[in-house]
Amino acid sequence: MRLIYLAVFLVIILSAQAKDTDENKVAFSDFTLNIGDAIYIGDYRAELIEIQSVKDGLAVMHISKINGALDEQRALLQNTANNFDGGADGGGITLTVIDIFDDSSAKVRVEYPESMGTARKRSAETPLTPRNVPDLFVQKTFDKDRLSVGDDVKVTIAIKNMGTGPASDITIEDLPPLPEFSYVAGYPPRIKDRLDPGESDSSMYVMNAVKEGSIRVPAILVRYTDSKKNAKSNNSEPFNVIIDPRSKADLEMKLLSSGPIPSGKTGTLNVSLINTGKASATRIEILSEIKPSEGLTATGLDKSYFEILPGKEETYSAQLRGDKAGNYTIMLKASFQGGDGAAIQEGKAEVVVLEREYKYLYLLAIIPILIIVAWTYKRYREYKY
Repeated sequence: MRLIYLAVFLVIILSAQAKDTDENKVAFSDFTLNIGDAIYIGDYRAELIEIQSVKDGLAVMHISKINGALDEQRALLQNTANNFDGGADGGGITLTVIDIFDDSSAKVRVEYPESMGTARKRSAETPLTPRNVPDLFVQKTFDKDRLSVGDDVKVTIAIKNMGTGPASDITIEDLPPLPEFSYVAGYPPRIKDRLDPGESDSSMYVMNAVKEGSIRVPAILVRYTDSKKNAKSNNSEPFNVIIDPRSKADLEMKLLSSGPIPSGKTGTLNVSLINTGKASATRIEILSEIKPSEGLTATGLDKSYFEILPGKEETYSAQLRGDKAGNYTIMLKASFQGGDGAAIQEGKAEVVVLEREYKYLYLLAIIPILIIVAWTYKRYREYKY
């Protein structure tokens, strides 16, 4: 009989110990919380109030109990356990901030006795907007998205604080000029190191295209800090630019004579210069040569122009005088700077100088006619009588 009593006593003791062990078993759950979200477990409520410092790993939470026995707001250090009411091992809860993602969200672990039930998350009905949080809008632009080798391009860096707090310690990490460009002036860009909400600033520099091709201009990175010295950054959007081969001028020369020139008389030679290229022709010098060199003289054939723009035309006229009959060739040579160095364009025209006409030759042709007329008249008189 005693053995039976002893067995029943041992069963009662073991059951009590098992029940006590189940009540003390600790469970945990991880939740990603935005500001205003809360964790509910048993009578406890833990709400994320703000991210005090991303850099230092500090998040502020408000912990309370339904019966009012606990009402505390505490700054939790990342990866450090915080016990409330003795912690999970003592019948309370333990909160640990595992990770802080940004100014408005963090990952939080709650540990609690398994007997409390299951932890759950309740999102804020109206998400709270973090106060005093800067947000920089960054834009990098070229003044043209298609250019030619040798052209300059203006690069503009524009930044605006679209957030609710000031941005400080602003730095721009812009790549050095791309291999297809060389910088001319204003590089590297400089921006004010502090921008208040709604404030903007910009910087401009000039580059020169040195290599043709299709270019992907990468994004630039702007780093800054908020009022709590939390590090932040924003990027611009990349974009494409096309660099064509170097533009050059192409002069087309046209020469038009007024026609054959009688010996001893004058004529006109009209000259046209048309720039059919895509670049300006500059420092244009036109020199002439006449073959044979004697018998035809010209005035105003040599000419100079400072610039002829693409698609534009310049014309002028020269006076010609024929002193000796013959066929002559007028050659013009125009030297100019055409965008890719010096260039030469040539043109020529053929001019004919006629023999001089003498009026007494016409008189010689009339003499035989007069003789025939006189003889005919004489014969008429003779037959009349």
